[in-house]
Amino acid sequence: MSENTPTAVVSSVHFHISGIVIHLDDASKKKIDFAELKLDSQRQEIRHSSEQGKDLSAKFDPAIAVTTEQVSLSVHTTGGFLRKTTVRFSLNRSDILSNTVDHDGQREYMATKEKITVVIAISSTTTVGTGQLQSTSSDILQICPRFRLLVIGKTGVGKSSLIQQAFKINGVHVSEHSRGKADIDKEFIAPENERFVLHDSQGFEAGDRSIFAIAKDFIDRRRKMPRLQDKIHAVWLCLSIPHADGRLLESGVVEFLKLRKEILGNIPIIVVFTKHDVFVDKMELDADESGEYDEAALEALKTATLDKLCIQPLKKVAGRDILHTTVSTNEGYESTIRQLIDLTTTNVEKFVASEAALTMMIAQRVDISLKVKASIAIGKKRYWRGLGSSMNFIGFTMLDCLSVIHKDIIDVWNFNPHCHLASDQFKHLMLKDLDKADLPHTAEAFAFGLSVVSTLTAILTTLAGPFLPIIVPIATGVVLVKWAYDTYQRTNIALQRIMTYIVDLTCVMQILFLLAPTGSISPRVIKIAFKAYEQAGKSNVHSEIQSHVSVTRSHGGDSALDEIVRLINNHSIKAEEVQYLRAKIGFPVDLQEDEEW
Repeated sequence: MSENTPTAVVSSVHFHISGIVIHLDDASKKKIDFAELKLDSQRQEIRHSSEQGKDLSAKFDPAIAVTTEQVSLSVHTTGGFLRKTTVRFSLNRSDILSNTVDHDGQREYMATKEKITVVIAISSTTTVGTGQLQSTSSDILQICPRFRLLVIGKTGVGKSSLIQQAFKINGVHVSEHSRGKADIDKEFIAPENERFVLHDSQGFEAGDRSIFAIAKDFIDRRRKMPRLQDKIHAVWLCLSIPHADGRLLESGVVEFLKLRKEILGNIPIIVVFTKHDVFVDKMELDADESGEYDEAALEALKTATLDKLCIQPLKKVAGRDILHTTVSTNEGYESTIRQLIDLTTTNVEKFVASEAALTMMIAQRVDISLKVKASIAIGKKRYWRGLGSSMNFIGFTMLDCLSVIHKDIIDVWNFNPHCHLASDQFKHLMLKDLDKADLPHTAEAFAFGLSVVSTLTAILTTLAGPFLPIIVPIATGVVLVKWAYDTYQRTNIALQRIMTYIVDLTCVMQILFLLAPTGSISPRVIKIAFKAYEQAGKSNVHSEIQSHVSVTRSHGGDSALDEIVRLINNHSIKAEEVQYLRAKIGFPVDLQEDEEW
């Protein structure tokens, strides 16, 4: 198995069904109840999204690969006196391919029977080749490969450290330019995190309109660019919290804020008050010296002072709807960076595009909850949807199906280098016990995060001292489980395996996030994460999924997506717990020490 897009070998002439429209003759007194598309043993029901009528339609994303000679479509109708009838269309692949016509750039096949007309939208391939399961994350990253961020602020305001903390990069010097020489057009892309691109602008100094004009022209040019990936997705305007008698807003900043809707349009701008720790330290020192404040009174004073120095002057100039937050890059203030990232992604999704918001979730490396949220959002777009009845995987092997799901998930977590998680060796680890529920389970009955840390501590204690490899059996030549090469069938065991794989992989990604704060990983740290999950929650997840599939499928239900999301939420590490849990691990084991799989 390679790292490329999963493929299924198909015949030299095949086609994909991307949509179906079923129309009853206007003179007919019948109504369409539903239709059923059948390929071999696979069935796909097509039902009305609202009340039934004369027309019924469905779109398939991804398109359904047709790899059999015979396809049938049964249309179920209700007529006078509530009489039920079924009209069956027998669709021969060769006949369809030889009788398609172009209609507004779309290839279509049409058939009529008993006053029912069926129009099938198809895409065909007539050369020897392969059909592909297209990764959803690849589609999103093709539209928006990097989050494009403009940061505005004076030298020394803390822009560089803010970017380093939010995206976990080694270094960025955003202000290495002389006064008035800022190259706002220069794209900064960090080699250790290529999912964001940074543009820097100096602050708008009083009496110097050149920087303001440069920034305004740059934003205007970017707004006019047609592709989402070239547009500015968000602006962070960084301002230092002033001293009691200090000035917050220079005249250039005031003008920019007043004209922001004209300059920026729908681009979200967030005013970021930096160095919050300095402000807090000063307030606490003054309070200690005066001895006048208890803890509650001091917190109230901090809020009131910040409001007076920053928020009220800002709202007076920019209006009450201006977005703002305070940040510090010092230890103990991690929640302030998360709040900035969350504020950014929420407003980018609302005002720019969901693809840009998802790319920001992928690029950021401070909020584990956003990573989980993005994984679920991408899964819901295509492959996690309707798993019990979906025809997304028809004609592909189980390995193909799981590989495209694998890619969608690991892309979100943005670990570096990517090749380790895309490797056959890691996929083997994920597959080898997928059907087992009676696995070793040594963690205590804590919340998932604490169970993981308890298990990690035991593993790392064993590894302390001389370098020892993590023993996780991997077969020579990476021989995957036999069923991985079977063609996908809509069976309980196939549904169970897909659900289990999704939850297992998401849990392992969370543990990696704990162990690799900067996003840098190795086979060694991956195996530690895998072993920790094996002992901290895997058995419980497998048992619950097996029970769910057995019970719900016996009653004809299809609530796989809801169950996947429930299990992920029940086995999630909360963003506010991450620093505490990392501190509890506390072992100086070199997790970047490389070793063979």
